[in-house]
Amino acid sequence: MKALQIDGVGEHRIVEVPIPAIADDQVLVRIHLVATCPRWDIAMLGGKDMFDATRGPAYPLPPGFPGHEAVGVVEAVGASVQGIQPGDRVAALEHLFPGQGAYAQYLAYRERDLLKLPDSVSDRRAVSTELLKCIVFGLDQFADLRGKSMLIAGLGPAGLLAMQVAAAWGAHVTAIDVSQERVDAVNALGIGTAVHADELGDRRFDLGYDCVGAAASVQNVLDRTKEHVVIFGVLRGSLTFRDSFWGGGLKLESFRGRLMNDRYRELLLDLLTRPSFNTECLQSRQMSFSDYTEAVDVLKAQGAVKICFDPQEMAD
Repeated sequence: MKALQIDGVGEHRIVEVPIPAIADDQVLVRIHLVATCPRWDIAMLGGKDMFDATRGPAYPLPPGFPGHEAVGVVEAVGASVQGIQPGDRVAALEHLFPGQGAYAQYLAYRERDLLKLPDSVSDRRAVSTELLKCIVFGLDQFADLRGKSMLIAGLGPAGLLAMQVAAAWGAHVTAIDVSQERVDAVNALGIGTAVHADELGDRRFDLGYDCVGAAASVQNVLDRTKEHVVIFGVLRGSLTFRDSFWGGGLKLESFRGRLMNDRYRELLLDLLTRPSFNTECLQSRQMSFSDYTEAVDVLKAQGAVKICFDPQEMAD
Protein backbone atom coordinates (compact mmCIF):
# COMPACT_ATOMS: atom_id res chain seq x y z
CA MET A 1 0.00 0.00 0.00
CA LYS A 2 1.00 3.64 -0.30
CA ALA A 3 1.41 6.26 2.42
CA LEU A 4 2.65 9.83 2.75
CA GLN A 5 5.97 10.22 4.57
CA ILE A 6 7.53 13.49 5.76
CA ASP A 7 11.31 13.23 5.40
CA GLY A 8 12.36 16.69 6.58
CA VAL A 9 11.43 20.35 6.68
CA GLY A 10 9.21 20.96 3.65
CA GLU A 11 9.95 17.48 2.27
CA HIS A 12 7.48 14.68 1.70
CA ARG A 13 7.10 11.70 -0.63
CA ILE A 14 4.75 8.82 -1.33
CA VAL A 15 6.21 5.53 -0.08
CA GLU A 16 5.30 1.86 -0.44
CA VAL A 17 4.81 0.12 2.93
CA PRO A 18 3.18 -3.18 4.01
CA ILE A 19 -0.52 -3.25 4.82
CA PRO A 20 -0.64 -3.33 8.64
CA ALA A 21 -1.10 -6.70 10.29
CA ILE A 22 -3.85 -6.73 12.91
CA ALA A 23 -3.86 -8.22 16.41
CA ASP A 24 -6.84 -10.13 17.82
CA ASP A 25 -8.45 -6.97 19.21
CA GLN A 26 -7.75 -4.85 16.13
CA VAL A 27 -9.54 -3.86 12.94
CA LEU A 28 -8.06 -3.12 9.50
CA VAL A 29 -9.66 -0.08 7.88
CA ARG A 30 -9.43 1.01 4.25
CA ILE A 31 -9.17 4.79 4.59
CA HIS A 32 -11.63 6.66 2.36
CA LEU A 33 -11.02 10.20 3.59
CA VAL A 34 -8.55 11.81 5.97
CA ALA A 35 -8.40 15.43 7.15
CA THR A 36 -5.57 17.68 8.22
CA CYS A 37 -5.10 18.77 11.81
CA PRO A 38 -3.64 22.17 10.85
CA ARG A 39 -1.29 22.75 13.79
CA TRP A 40 0.08 19.23 13.57
CA ASP A 41 0.67 19.48 9.82
CA ILE A 42 2.18 22.96 9.95
CA ALA A 43 4.46 22.03 12.84
CA MET A 44 5.63 18.64 11.58
CA LEU A 45 6.33 19.75 8.02
CA GLY A 46 7.84 22.98 9.33
CA GLY A 47 10.43 21.38 11.61
CA LYS A 48 8.83 21.99 15.01
CA ASP A 49 7.49 19.62 17.61
CA MET A 50 3.75 20.01 18.16
CA PHE A 51 4.06 20.52 21.93
CA ASP A 52 7.59 21.94 22.23
CA ALA A 53 8.53 24.45 19.54
CA THR A 54 12.14 24.57 20.80
CA ARG A 55 12.86 21.16 19.33
CA GLY A 56 12.30 19.53 15.98
CA PRO A 57 10.66 16.24 14.99
CA ALA A 58 12.74 13.10 14.52
CA TYR A 59 12.78 12.79 10.73
CA PRO A 60 11.75 10.84 8.81
CA LEU A 61 8.36 10.65 10.46
CA PRO A 62 6.63 7.25 10.53
CA PRO A 63 4.65 6.64 7.33
CA GLY A 64 1.23 8.27 7.45
CA PHE A 65 2.05 10.78 10.18
CA PRO A 66 0.70 13.17 11.33
CA GLY A 67 -2.65 12.04 9.88
CA HIS A 68 -5.21 10.92 12.46
CA GLU A 69 -8.69 12.24 11.52
CA ALA A 70 -10.04 9.54 9.23
CA VAL A 71 -13.08 7.65 8.02
CA GLY A 72 -13.22 4.41 6.06
CA VAL A 73 -14.57 0.89 5.64
CA VAL A 74 -13.60 -2.18 7.64
CA GLU A 75 -11.58 -4.68 5.60
CA ALA A 76 -10.79 -7.29 8.26
CA VAL A 77 -11.23 -7.89 11.99
CA GLY A 78 -9.22 -9.73 14.63
CA ALA A 79 -10.42 -12.92 16.33
CA SER A 80 -11.73 -11.16 19.48
CA VAL A 81 -13.53 -8.29 17.72
CA GLN A 82 -17.29 -8.56 18.25
CA GLY A 83 -19.00 -5.22 17.56
CA ILE A 84 -17.58 -4.47 14.11
CA GLN A 85 -17.49 -6.55 10.94
CA PRO A 86 -16.07 -6.21 7.41
CA GLY A 87 -18.06 -3.73 5.35
CA ASP A 88 -18.95 -1.46 8.28
CA ARG A 89 -18.26 2.23 7.85
CA VAL A 90 -16.25 3.64 10.75
CA ALA A 91 -14.69 6.90 11.94
CA ALA A 92 -11.43 7.01 13.87
CA LEU A 93 -11.54 8.11 17.51
CA GLU A 94 -7.90 7.40 18.36
CA HIS A 95 -4.88 5.85 16.70
CA LEU A 96 -2.28 3.32 17.76
CA PHE A 97 0.90 4.76 19.21
CA PRO A 98 3.62 4.08 18.36
CA GLY A 99 2.61 3.11 14.88
CA GLN A 100 1.61 4.33 11.48
CA GLY A 101 -0.46 7.46 10.77
CA ALA A 102 -3.67 7.80 8.77
CA TYR A 103 -2.18 9.50 5.69
CA ALA A 104 -2.21 6.03 4.20
CA GLN A 105 -4.47 3.68 2.28
CA TYR A 106 -4.98 1.29 5.22
CA LEU A 107 -4.62 1.57 8.98
CA ALA A 108 -5.05 -0.78 11.95
CA TYR A 109 -7.14 0.32 14.93
CA ARG A 110 -8.27 -1.17 18.21
CA GLU A 111 -11.98 -1.90 18.10
CA ARG A 112 -12.61 0.55 20.97
CA ASP A 113 -11.00 3.36 18.96
CA LEU A 114 -13.59 3.30 16.16
CA LEU A 115 -17.13 4.65 15.91
CA LYS A 116 -19.52 2.65 13.73
CA LEU A 117 -21.39 5.04 11.44
CA PRO A 118 -24.97 4.94 10.18
CA ASP A 119 -25.50 5.28 6.42
CA SER A 120 -27.02 8.73 6.97
CA VAL A 121 -23.64 10.17 8.03
CA SER A 122 -21.41 10.88 5.03
CA ASP A 123 -17.62 10.47 4.96
CA ARG A 124 -17.14 14.21 4.75
CA ARG A 125 -19.42 14.73 7.74
CA ALA A 126 -17.65 12.07 9.82
CA VAL A 127 -13.99 12.48 8.89
CA SER A 128 -13.14 14.80 11.82
CA THR A 129 -14.97 12.77 14.45
CA GLU A 130 -11.73 12.40 16.42
CA LEU A 131 -11.62 16.18 16.87
CA LEU A 132 -15.33 16.23 17.71
CA LYS A 133 -14.65 13.59 20.38
CA CYS A 134 -12.03 15.83 21.97
CA ILE A 135 -14.38 18.82 21.90
CA VAL A 136 -17.07 16.73 23.59
CA PHE A 137 -14.57 15.64 26.26
CA GLY A 138 -13.56 19.24 26.93
CA LEU A 139 -17.08 20.64 27.13
CA ASP A 140 -18.12 17.75 29.36
CA GLN A 141 -15.70 19.15 31.97
CA PHE A 142 -18.33 21.79 32.71
CA ALA A 143 -20.98 20.60 35.15
CA ASP A 144 -23.95 21.83 33.11
CA LEU A 145 -24.15 24.17 30.12
CA ARG A 146 -27.91 24.68 30.14
CA GLY A 147 -28.82 28.34 30.41
CA LYS A 148 -25.19 29.43 30.87
CA SER A 149 -23.52 32.19 28.88
CA MET A 150 -20.30 30.93 27.30
CA LEU A 151 -17.38 32.64 25.58
CA ILE A 152 -15.50 30.49 23.05
CA ALA A 153 -12.20 31.85 21.73
CA GLY A 154 -10.78 30.82 18.37
CA LEU A 155 -12.67 30.12 15.16
CA GLY A 156 -10.45 27.41 13.77
CA PRO A 157 -11.69 23.81 13.48
CA ALA A 158 -12.04 23.29 17.23
CA GLY A 159 -13.89 26.54 17.76
CA LEU A 160 -16.34 25.85 14.92
CA LEU A 161 -17.27 22.55 16.52
CA ALA A 162 -17.22 23.82 20.11
CA MET A 163 -19.67 26.64 19.48
CA GLN A 164 -22.13 24.20 17.91
CA VAL A 165 -21.78 21.50 20.58
CA ALA A 166 -22.13 24.02 23.41
CA ALA A 167 -25.26 25.48 21.82
CA ALA A 168 -26.71 22.01 21.26
CA TRP A 169 -26.19 21.34 24.98
CA GLY A 170 -28.08 24.49 25.99
CA ALA A 171 -25.46 27.23 26.35
CA HIS A 172 -25.83 30.79 25.06
CA VAL A 173 -22.66 31.02 23.02
CA THR A 174 -20.60 33.97 21.81
CA ALA A 175 -17.51 33.05 19.78
CA ILE A 176 -14.57 35.37 19.12
CA ASP A 177 -11.49 35.58 16.94
CA VAL A 178 -8.89 38.24 16.11
CA SER A 179 -9.53 37.72 12.38
CA GLN A 180 -12.49 39.65 11.02
CA GLU A 181 -12.42 37.41 7.95
CA ARG A 182 -12.96 34.34 10.13
CA VAL A 183 -15.71 36.11 12.10
CA ASP A 184 -17.53 37.04 8.90
CA ALA A 185 -17.15 33.52 7.50
CA VAL A 186 -18.63 31.93 10.62
CA ASN A 187 -21.56 34.33 10.71
CA ALA A 188 -22.23 33.57 7.04
CA LEU A 189 -22.46 29.86 7.89
CA GLY A 190 -25.31 30.48 10.29
CA ILE A 191 -23.92 28.16 12.98
CA GLY A 192 -23.92 30.74 15.78
CA THR A 193 -22.88 34.23 16.81
CA ALA A 194 -19.30 35.36 16.28
CA VAL A 195 -17.73 38.78 16.95
CA HIS A 196 -14.25 40.24 16.72
CA ALA A 197 -12.35 39.92 19.99
CA ASP A 198 -12.00 43.71 20.19
CA GLU A 199 -15.76 44.22 20.08
CA LEU A 200 -16.73 42.52 23.34
CA GLY A 201 -16.58 45.73 25.36
CA ASP A 202 -17.02 44.93 29.06
CA ARG A 203 -19.14 41.81 28.53
CA ARG A 204 -18.59 38.92 30.94
CA PHE A 205 -19.68 35.29 30.75
CA ASP A 206 -20.45 32.41 33.07
CA LEU A 207 -18.15 29.97 31.27
CA GLY A 208 -15.10 30.22 29.00
CA TYR A 209 -13.60 27.75 26.51
CA ASP A 210 -10.34 28.66 24.80
CA CYS A 211 -9.51 26.86 21.55
CA VAL A 212 -6.41 28.93 20.75
CA GLY A 213 -3.92 28.18 23.52
CA ALA A 214 -1.89 31.39 23.11
CA ALA A 215 -1.50 33.05 26.51
CA ALA A 216 -3.07 36.34 25.34
CA SER A 217 -6.20 34.53 24.18
CA VAL A 218 -6.55 32.47 27.35
CA GLN A 219 -5.97 35.55 29.51
CA ASN A 220 -8.72 37.40 27.68
CA VAL A 221 -11.13 34.52 28.32
CA LEU A 222 -10.08 34.34 31.99
CA ASP A 223 -10.61 38.06 32.49
CA ARG A 224 -14.16 37.81 31.11
CA THR A 225 -15.33 34.62 32.86
CA LYS A 226 -17.07 34.38 36.22
CA GLU A 227 -17.28 30.65 36.98
CA HIS A 228 -15.19 28.17 35.01
CA VAL A 229 -12.62 28.20 32.19
CA VAL A 230 -11.33 25.19 30.25
CA ILE A 231 -8.23 25.56 28.06
CA PHE A 232 -8.67 23.27 25.06
CA GLY A 233 -5.82 24.67 22.96
CA VAL A 234 -2.22 23.73 23.71
CA LEU A 235 -1.13 26.45 26.16
CA ARG A 236 1.78 28.61 25.00
CA GLY A 237 3.01 31.25 27.44
CA SER A 238 2.20 32.28 31.00
CA LEU A 239 -1.06 33.42 32.60
CA THR A 240 -1.93 35.71 35.50
CA PHE A 241 -4.45 34.34 37.97
CA ARG A 242 -5.66 37.57 39.50
CA ASP A 243 -6.75 38.16 43.10
CA SER A 244 -10.29 38.78 41.87
CA PHE A 245 -10.39 35.30 40.34
CA TRP A 246 -9.61 33.71 43.70
CA GLY A 247 -12.17 35.84 45.49
CA GLY A 248 -14.86 35.00 42.96
CA GLY A 249 -14.16 31.27 43.01
CA LEU A 250 -13.17 31.06 39.33
CA LYS A 251 -12.12 27.56 38.29
CA LEU A 252 -9.36 27.11 35.68
CA GLU A 253 -8.40 23.77 34.19
CA SER A 254 -6.78 22.29 31.12
CA PHE A 255 -8.33 19.78 28.74
CA ARG A 256 -8.53 16.26 30.16
CA GLY A 257 -8.56 13.29 27.85
CA ARG A 258 -10.37 10.12 28.90
CA LEU A 259 -11.41 6.70 27.64
CA MET A 260 -14.40 6.29 25.38
CA ASN A 261 -17.57 4.79 26.81
CA ASP A 262 -21.12 4.15 25.60
CA ARG A 263 -22.30 7.57 26.79
CA TYR A 264 -19.74 9.39 24.67
CA ARG A 265 -20.52 7.24 21.65
CA GLU A 266 -24.19 8.16 22.01
CA LEU A 267 -23.33 11.85 22.32
CA LEU A 268 -21.18 11.73 19.17
CA LEU A 269 -23.83 9.95 17.13
CA ASP A 270 -26.50 12.35 18.37
CA LEU A 271 -24.45 15.31 17.15
CA LEU A 272 -23.40 13.74 13.83
CA THR A 273 -26.98 12.83 12.95
CA ARG A 274 -28.49 16.24 13.73
CA PRO A 275 -29.35 17.91 10.40
CA SER A 276 -28.41 21.35 11.77
CA PHE A 277 -25.01 20.25 13.07
CA ASN A 278 -22.45 21.33 10.48
CA THR A 279 -19.16 19.45 10.35
CA GLU A 280 -18.73 19.65 6.58
CA CYS A 281 -17.81 23.34 6.92
CA LEU A 282 -14.46 22.26 8.39
CA GLN A 283 -13.40 20.60 5.12
CA SER A 284 -12.77 23.74 3.06
CA ARG A 285 -10.97 21.93 0.26
CA GLN A 286 -10.07 18.47 -0.99
CA MET A 287 -6.60 18.05 -2.48
CA SER A 288 -4.18 15.34 -3.56
CA PHE A 289 -1.32 14.09 -1.40
CA SER A 290 1.01 14.93 -4.27
CA ASP A 291 0.24 18.56 -3.39
CA TYR A 292 0.67 18.10 0.37
CA THR A 293 3.26 20.89 0.75
CA GLU A 294 0.94 23.29 -1.07
CA ALA A 295 -1.91 22.18 1.18
CA VAL A 296 0.10 23.00 4.30
CA ASP A 297 0.96 26.41 2.82
CA VAL A 298 -2.77 27.02 2.36
CA LEU A 299 -3.36 26.14 6.02
CA LYS A 300 -0.55 28.45 7.15
CA ALA A 301 -2.12 31.32 5.20
CA GLN A 302 -5.52 30.47 6.76
CA GLY A 303 -6.84 29.84 3.28
CA ALA A 304 -8.75 26.81 4.54
CA VAL A 305 -10.13 25.55 7.84
CA LYS A 306 -9.06 22.00 7.06
CA ILE A 307 -8.07 20.15 3.89
CA CYS A 308 -9.09 16.55 3.26
CA PHE A 309 -7.50 13.86 1.08
CA ASP A 310 -8.57 10.56 -0.44
CA PRO A 311 -5.62 8.20 0.22
CA GLN A 312 -6.86 5.78 -2.41
CA GLU A 313 -5.90 8.32 -5.07
CA MET A 314 -2.26 7.46 -4.32
CA ALA A 315 -2.81 4.18 -6.15
CA ASP A 316 -3.27 6.01 -9.45
